[in-house]
Amino acid sequence: MKRTTIGTIGILSSSTPGSPPFSGEGYARRLAVAGRKYGIQVVVFRPDGVPEGQRSIHGYIFSDGAWHAATVPFPDIVYDRCFPQRGSEYRAAARLLADAPTGKRWILWSRGLPGKGHVDQVLRKEPGLRPFLPPTAVYRGSSQLLRTLEKYDGELFMKPMSGSQGKNTLRVTRHAADGTLTIRGRSASNLPFVKRFDDTHSGLTWIRRFTGDRSYLIQPFLHLYNADGAPFDVRVLMQKNETGSWMHTGMALRLGNPDSITSNLHGGGKPLSVLPFLTEQFGADRAEHIRDRLHNLSEKIPPILESRYGRLGELGIDFGIDTKGRIWLLEVNSKPGRTSFRHIGEPGSDVLATENPLRYARYLLLRQLRRVN
Repeated sequence: MKRTTIGTIGILSSSTPGSPPFSGEGYARRLAVAGRKYGIQVVVFRPDGVPEGQRSIHGYIFSDGAWHAATVPFPDIVYDRCFPQRGSEYRAAARLLADAPTGKRWILWSRGLPGKGHVDQVLRKEPGLRPFLPPTAVYRGSSQLLRTLEKYDGELFMKPMSGSQGKNTLRVTRHAADGTLTIRGRSASNLPFVKRFDDTHSGLTWIRRFTGDRSYLIQPFLHLYNADGAPFDVRVLMQKNETGSWMHTGMALRLGNPDSITSNLHGGGKPLSVLPFLTEQFGADRAEHIRDRLHNLSEKIPPILESRYGRLGELGIDFGIDTKGRIWLLEVNSKPGRTSFRHIGEPGSDVLATENPLRYARYLLLRQLRRVN
């Protein structure tokens, strides 16, 4: 029986070299294949693929096992998966996404979140979340950084306010005995590095140059390690489903290399199932308690952020667990990856991680067609 197409979803992606010339090809392909089941045609396009007037787009459609360039009408829904690497692409994407007020011909699948500092301030207003948020300040310069090092016993963590995948993060350690500074970090290419300075001033000067004009956050360095000294965190994926309701899609643990300051998969981490790992670290009873608490905290966050920023579609929520078993809410991402769920074997989470965006898109399309309330 031929399936009826009820609408199109356009995946806004970044430009990349090669063929096809856009980022996230694997995820886009899975969406394109699954879209047939939901009566939704999937087209991928880049910010530079939208001519003036937005009547049509130059994009890519997956058929017969390959991507094909095509000019098609502007999609009914735009799903923003763009991570611009160039200023011109960032500006083009921002102009397009800003043109999505109520009443337009197309629907923005989800709004995005602002920088980490703004999200932190919103979540910090919630009494139930405040104990799980590490102390956080915006980096203002060397004098403040030195005071913060003294406050946190000579060790702190710095991360870009708009960064992702652990890139450009720093762990700064000041050795009180001689004033030397050790800086461990990850570069813009996500490669680990170590810098050592014979005096504090030289190290602080290097940090100022490294951060440049990017906005950074400062936090105490949390010891989020397992018994072998490898960093780990837990990614919880919350998504909207076919009824427009939030659901807990899955939970995956990411274990980094012992010489890394982060556990992101792009930085060499590997995905694992949560409960077996936590059981090994903390024992069965405490592991179940931690898992249940993570689940509970994750369900609180989406409605809080929606009430502040408008309609959202999915959130990747990252938690750290320190050596004492204390939970820390590290950050919330409105464009989460889902690679972890393809590897850990959690029943159903991989399929849901891919198909929930289509199920929610179908809900939005049917609502627009007045087939659902």
